[in-house]
Amino acid sequence: MRYVGIFLVCLSSIAFEIFLVRHFAITSWSEYGYWVISMAMAGYSVSGVVLCLFGSAFQRHAGALFFGLPVAMLLLLSGGYAALGLIPFNPLELQNEVLWPGQLVNIGRYYLALFPFFFASGLYVGLSFLAGQENIPKVYMADLVGAGLGAAALLFCMSLVHPFHVPLFLLPPLTLAALTSLPRTRPPVRAALAGLALLCMAGAGWVVLFHNNAAFSQYKPVAMAMNVEDNRVLKEIRSARGYYQLLSSYLERHDPDLSNNYELLGAGGPPPALGLYRDGERLVSLPRPGAMDLGYLNAALDSLPYLLRPQGRVLLAGGRGGFRPREALELGAAFVDTVESDPVLLAILAAHAPAAPPTSFALRLPLSEAAPDTEAGAEAVAEPQDNASAEAAAGPAADLPPEAAGHDAPTGKATPPRLGSPLVLAAKAEVPYSLVDVSPEFLDQGQANKYLLTSEGVARLFQALSADGLISLPMGIGELPVYALKAVATVRQGLLLAGVAEPAAHILVLRSSFTARILVSRQAFSPRDIATARAFAAERSFDTPYFPGIDPAKVEVYNDLPPVSFETGTTEAARPEGAGDTGTGDPRARDALMDDLAAFLQRGDTSASSFRFFNLAPSTQDRPFFHEIIRLSRIPAALARIELLPRQEIGYLVNVAVLAQAALFALIVFLLPMLRRRGMGGLGHGEVLSGFGYFMCLGLGFLFVEIVLIERFTFFLNDPALAFALVLSAMLIASGLGSAFSSRFVPRPRAGIRLACAVAATLAAFSGLLLPRLLDLALAWPDPAKLALAVGIVAPLGFFMGMPFPLALSTYRGVRSPFIPWAWSVNGALSVVATPLANILAVSCGYSLVFYASLGLYALAGLLAPTRREPGANAPEERPE
Repeated sequence: MRYVGIFLVCLSSIAFEIFLVRHFAITSWSEYGYWVISMAMAGYSVSGVVLCLFGSAFQRHAGALFFGLPVAMLLLLSGGYAALGLIPFNPLELQNEVLWPGQLVNIGRYYLALFPFFFASGLYVGLSFLAGQENIPKVYMADLVGAGLGAAALLFCMSLVHPFHVPLFLLPPLTLAALTSLPRTRPPVRAALAGLALLCMAGAGWVVLFHNNAAFSQYKPVAMAMNVEDNRVLKEIRSARGYYQLLSSYLERHDPDLSNNYELLGAGGPPPALGLYRDGERLVSLPRPGAMDLGYLNAALDSLPYLLRPQGRVLLAGGRGGFRPREALELGAAFVDTVESDPVLLAILAAHAPAAPPTSFALRLPLSEAAPDTEAGAEAVAEPQDNASAEAAAGPAADLPPEAAGHDAPTGKATPPRLGSPLVLAAKAEVPYSLVDVSPEFLDQGQANKYLLTSEGVARLFQALSADGLISLPMGIGELPVYALKAVATVRQGLLLAGVAEPAAHILVLRSSFTARILVSRQAFSPRDIATARAFAAERSFDTPYFPGIDPAKVEVYNDLPPVSFETGTTEAARPEGAGDTGTGDPRARDALMDDLAAFLQRGDTSASSFRFFNLAPSTQDRPFFHEIIRLSRIPAALARIELLPRQEIGYLVNVAVLAQAALFALIVFLLPMLRRRGMGGLGHGEVLSGFGYFMCLGLGFLFVEIVLIERFTFFLNDPALAFALVLSAMLIASGLGSAFSSRFVPRPRAGIRLACAVAATLAAFSGLLLPRLLDLALAWPDPAKLALAVGIVAPLGFFMGMPFPLALSTYRGVRSPFIPWAWSVNGALSVVATPLANILAVSCGYSLVFYASLGLYALAGLLAPTRREPGANAPEERPE
């Protein structure tokens, strides 16, 4: 029954860990939750150190502890969970130079709330290894299989009940673990102990259900929306992907990027909408039932592509909750394909589709009127032009399609939205698209969507275009304009991959104060395209920070975007007098994005401050990180100006902080047992150091492989929740089976270890070389085949990676058994180090490097493989190999 107990405890522990990740994502922000959980899990390692130092005392009371620890975990889980909601953590204050110390105290309180549960769990597992040291492979199998099933079960439970009540599912396994370990005593005592366990479960359930203190942070968008009078929650959906809420209030509106002049243009304002929130963050707007007035399109930034390529075949990456297909038809699209990446959103769209078609209106785009800039289109043609010639260049191309220019109803057709990836749809398209239009929300609606804005993703979309087709990519610049620079660098690299010799001639950038639209043309932009775009922008007071042939000194700026230097902490608000002014001597508004884009695209110049301070290298499939742009060497300067950083950059800084903390903690775990040499089973310094290196390699290597595979299959399956559950469960269960298989090598552990490490390293090498290409080739496979392929890749790796750890532990049984919990502790401490280290390496160098690092770690583990020594023996039991 001991194996059942460790199975159930590990199932509950891993499930609680994953639940906490989701809990922090819902109630606060996930990056800070990762910080807290990573360090709270240090409880596993501390328990190993305690067992190493005082293992004999714990072993004497093992029977009572195997019952008492799961009972204690019931109370620690519910109490720690309830305590989380009482801690007044405000992540925004961490970016305030005066208030941040108080929030570090709150993070410390989080540690105190969660540490005891993980300490008790680690104590149970470590004690199980000590008590079952003659059958360590089977103990480890129960550990891993329980953890693998716990991960899958938790994600399933998230769809059954309110997310704040999910810990209720974790209480029965812990109670059952206690009941299977009742002390062998008189029946009345056993009955009383069983009643105590059930009573503790009931009390813990009461706390979780009625006193969990969980709530949305007051700073999350959904909390603000729900404070509006007459707000109504129309629908709640619980899913492994998140907690969805559909809200109705008079403040909810569609959020297109409109010109500041929209009233002068005769365009209507943003229409009323329903707001869909996921984990407290606004996901998208949905049209309200009834007629829809689309007059605002006359002033919308993203209407330009439909003017440049009228009556075309359009692929929409994200339908903006149902608004965008109707907008595309109203703008004259002949055919519209819409793809959504979120199945929950797709189901909501089907249930809440608008009941009436959009109303027709006169879309007035007065592009034939004189543009304010007298050089409109001049830089793109051989001879200077005046306003009249600019009008002529823009004239016929600027005429609107009949559907958008008059009152007639749109004649185009749209297919119902479908679930999938735009990259897959583009690869399978039999007829090319004249426009691929990416919605502003799409890139943030799912982890897999970031692969759209990689150089490989841009190249794939580019190949799906018709001869004169366009890609329209959004990029928010309100918080940090350099994101647009990185997006353009990524587009440029994608065009080079697609075989375009001069990418700068195929790129045009349009912007407002908050959003940039990067247009990419299959053919080089013509003078007429450029003149049309500039006239469109001038009429609406938008800016064109880049078009082929631009001379920044001659372009008027409507929306001031001054350069901000993180190096000096200064902002230059205006151009000096005489530098590109209008002739009046007055300073002019600046467009730092224009200056940097022109230098980069025209001359390949990356000497600007933005390129020096931030890592603006193109995002790739191997490095699909768009927002993590702070260079490691610039972290001190970034911290000095942390109040200027957007939230997207905080996750990277949290990784660095966790890595520093975890490395220090791993050092303490290594040194503490050395204070009691006798507590290490009489091992010499060389054996201790070799053992530390061995278990360090396993702790880092296993997590490195796991993290890379989760990321690879997030791209492949286009579903981060499914990829996480599939990879984690398959790898842990396969590793458990490998652990059970390793029992046949216990008489010759070094041979088994080296065989397993050699096979694991070989499989990792082949996966590193072939996996990206294989997944690209199989991207369009049906879902069942893709799932089978994923399991077929993950399971063999997991099987052989599950063998080295139990085989090594088995060499320390007997008088050297105090080393067993210390080894477990080292493995756990280095696992905490592995996650932030892998993330930092991936951001800096790519996931391939992380994968190859795991190969090297398993190869090194094979060289450091321990062997079984009998008491008092000076030579290894096995012959040297």
